[in-house]
Amino acid sequence: MGAQFSSWVKKYFGKEIEPADALEQVVEVKDWDGTWQTFIVRGVVKDSPQNSHMDFDVLVSLESYDELMEIHGWKWIWNAFTTYVMVQDDVNMAYLHEKIQELPAKWAAPTTERIFNQTVEEFTGGFPWKLALQPLDEIHTSGFPANQLGPTGNPLFIKIFAAIGLLVLILSAINFMNLSTAKSTRRSKEVGIRKVMGSQRHLIFSQFILESIMYVFFSAVLAIVLVSFVLPYFNSLTDSDLEFVSYLSNPQFYLMGILFVLVLGFLSGSYPAIYLSSFQPIQSLKGVTGNKLKGNFIRNGLVVFQFTISIALIVCTIFVQKQVSYASNLDVGFAKDNILQIHNIEQMGFDTEVLKSKLSSNPAFSGVAKSFGIPPNVFSGDRYKTLKDDNVVQLRNIRVDDDYLNLLGLDFVAGRNFDKQITTDKYKVIINAEAVKLLGWSLNGDPGPIGQKIKMASGDENEFEVIGVVQDFNFNSLKEGILPLIIIHHLNDQVWDYGFGLSYYSMRLNPSSVSSGSELRVIIEEVKNDIHSIDASIPFEYSFMDQEFDKTFRFEQNAAIQMNIFTLMAMVIACLGLFGLAAFSAEQRTKELGIRKVLGAKVFQIVVNFSSEFAKLILVSSLIACPLAYFLVRSWLSDFEYQTPIDLLVFILTAAGALAIALLTISFQSVSLANQNPVKALRSE
Repeated sequence: MGAQFSSWVKKYFGKEIEPADALEQVVEVKDWDGTWQTFIVRGVVKDSPQNSHMDFDVLVSLESYDELMEIHGWKWIWNAFTTYVMVQDDVNMAYLHEKIQELPAKWAAPTTERIFNQTVEEFTGGFPWKLALQPLDEIHTSGFPANQLGPTGNPLFIKIFAAIGLLVLILSAINFMNLSTAKSTRRSKEVGIRKVMGSQRHLIFSQFILESIMYVFFSAVLAIVLVSFVLPYFNSLTDSDLEFVSYLSNPQFYLMGILFVLVLGFLSGSYPAIYLSSFQPIQSLKGVTGNKLKGNFIRNGLVVFQFTISIALIVCTIFVQKQVSYASNLDVGFAKDNILQIHNIEQMGFDTEVLKSKLSSNPAFSGVAKSFGIPPNVFSGDRYKTLKDDNVVQLRNIRVDDDYLNLLGLDFVAGRNFDKQITTDKYKVIINAEAVKLLGWSLNGDPGPIGQKIKMASGDENEFEVIGVVQDFNFNSLKEGILPLIIIHHLNDQVWDYGFGLSYYSMRLNPSSVSSGSELRVIIEEVKNDIHSIDASIPFEYSFMDQEFDKTFRFEQNAAIQMNIFTLMAMVIACLGLFGLAAFSAEQRTKELGIRKVLGAKVFQIVVNFSSEFAKLILVSSLIACPLAYFLVRSWLSDFEYQTPIDLLVFILTAAGALAIALLTISFQSVSLANQNPVKALRSE
């Protein structure tokens, strides 16, 4: 038995204890049936790193559960385990992966034949039983949280925000390129004089690259300072625990930082450096900077790219928020609000009626019921078949007492609920409408489900009569469709998991009894006291069902907030670049617009004329961004069973909003230019 000495050992043995003093200490752990099992501490390990998926308090040897494993014999079909293997350095991984595929057919056959009365091929339905190998350093970002010792990262989260971060950098680099080339006339004479004095083009090129690198270097220093201040807020926003200080002692951080500055500085400064160093000396001294048409085309193209990215980000962000809002307000098929759930009830053992009686006497609750599993986390399932058909189907299952379905407020589309007065009801089952279809029955035809029997496709193949059919309801995440479900009485001792599993008490709160947060806290404290009056060793944990449903969209909720921030940054960067280009364009067109005004052009006409060329760029950006955003949104929504409609109005309003922001950005320059005295603009002519 191993433990983290900085947390678990200090918690149970005292803060002053040394790690060595914890060895050979006796620890008692309560099992699911309420009994206590004794363990001896054989080792103490250090805390796991924060980025490790091996996050644990206690490790217990499987040898301690030999008897349980032998009784049930699930060794080759119980997928609650992950196997770690140390591979020798000279092993061919492709060959190893091929060889381990022979293991299921060799070792699983006795288990499948004894428990399911099937060969391995029949058990797998003809599909090959594949074993997979995964490198240890890829687990944390694999996105497969099942059977891990701790939380894993979300690869989609990493990809999305890495891409957005990269796009923000690109937008910033584009601004630098645009403004550097736009103001080339101011440095053309410098380039011309240096070339006349004998300076080579590669030296001028190197100078501009060095300037770009220095800009990036000072920006990186400011960014590091900014990150150190905002990281706590970022951790709070993303439910993470990142530490920036730890990186400062890592030499790789500085190496990667230097490489980042050099690469970004070179990439962002390369085009301006090539453009500026290409000026001919005589033309430069005359103020002629090359092909203006080509320069304008490139700058306009970069502006279009910036606003294309910004508009696409805005559309995607809006639809992320719409999807979260849509899923949060979706009807799950029952009243999920005002349901308080108490955890760890399995530690009380089989007899929990005393607790139920105490909870039921509380006027704050209109209903109290017990279940093994709670929506939206009903993951248990088993294999079943009808009496007339040997086809095996997979049904999710949940074990409940007589009051649970009433507590949820589920409607019966056929049959009835469990009846406390009928003792044989504990061997009857209730299914949902989706299970009726999967089993080949019909709610409105023949054969109907009521009175039919289902048998387990394992062990003694016990038969259970169907007495009711409930309406379909979401018992899992709203990202999934409604799956076939069988509801089993919690006293049914003919199912394999009888007496095992996490169990809960759920209570529906009377809204009239809970009118404030303080009253709710009092009620929760009363429930805690009721539990501890029976068994003070049970950890008190509670949750609310509606909040559990909301948690299934925690990633999307966090993503929406962060995308708001990134989108705002992208839009600000794009507008800053547009503002700079507008200022440059105003400077270049002062005489042209002065002539227009002398010839009778009105202020409004000049403003429209000046703004129209930028408005065209935004319209082009919108025409490119909207199809791109539509493709991204449709691809993202395809992962959800319930999808918010893709509303065309969102694209139209986003494009209009981007155009309005762009025109507002350049309005200062256009109005200022239109109101200038034309005599002042033409004085030098």
